[in-house]
Amino acid sequence: MKHVMLSTLLLLMFFQLKAQGSDDAVKHFGAGIVIGGVGGYAAHKIFDGKRGWTWVGAVGSSFGAAIAKETLYDQPRGASFEGRDVLFTTLGGIVSGLALDVLTSNTRRRTGGGKYCGCLVVENSEIPDLNLPLNPETGSRDITAVLQAAYLLR
Repeated sequence: MKHVMLSTLLLLMFFQLKAQGSDDAVKHFGAGIVIGGVGGYAAHKIFDGKRGWTWVGAVGSSFGAAIAKETLYDQPRGASFEGRDVLFTTLGGIVSGLALDVLTSNTRRRTGGGKYCGCLVVENSEIPDLNLPLNPETGSRDITAVLQAAYLLR
């Protein structure tokens, strides 16, 4: 519920930006979403899906790109530093962090705790018991090989 309310608020802010006619703010917001999505997903993969690092990657990369653009690109060309552009780019990073948080935090599928675990469970009382040759000291511990051997030895 918290994510839905936050995303609705950010979406309303986006439409308010568009209504004001400031194309530059919308461009910075969109660039922040893209840069934050790439940085957040890279941090998600590098740090094994840790939620905090995903947020740091998303928001940090968009903030870093905004600061670099304002200081290294605009100021040598004579333009002044605009904190508003940095703000909108960083807001785009926050939106992409929220999207990555929602899309990558499906704990039911990741931990196998539910019907979407991907495992096939069959219960049939008509299947005869198999005498599986289990020898953990010398065996390969491969269930496929054990089942094949049991089928061939039957």
